[in-house]
Amino acid sequence: MPMTQKIHIISDDDEFVILMKLLGIAGTILKDSNAFLEVFNELKKDKSISIILISMELPETIIENLLEFKLNNTRPFIFLIPDLFEEHAEEKSVFLKRIYKKANKLLI
Repeated sequence: MPMTQKIHIISDDDEFVILMKLLGIAGTILKDSNAFLEVFNELKKDKSISIILISMELPETIIENLLEFKLNNTRPFIFLIPDLFEEHAEEKSVFLKRIYKKANKLLI
């Protein structure tokens, strides 16, 4: 029998996590990014989690860590949810810009 695949969200916004729980998505609330890597490392070991959504500001060092993980692993899929209420949010997708740069280097 195949294992049920799950989605998990990590956020600093408790209302957002509660909303996701109403949709059947488990979540972890972190008030700051200090414990992020510990939580992320535990979640990525869980074979039942296929997607990790991240909705919080993260320091550059953690972004680098996530980028390295994403470039070298296909599971779980990681998606950073931008702050939709922030001005010019589309221009601040540091994660996607870096992946694009790395992919270009690999393709050239």
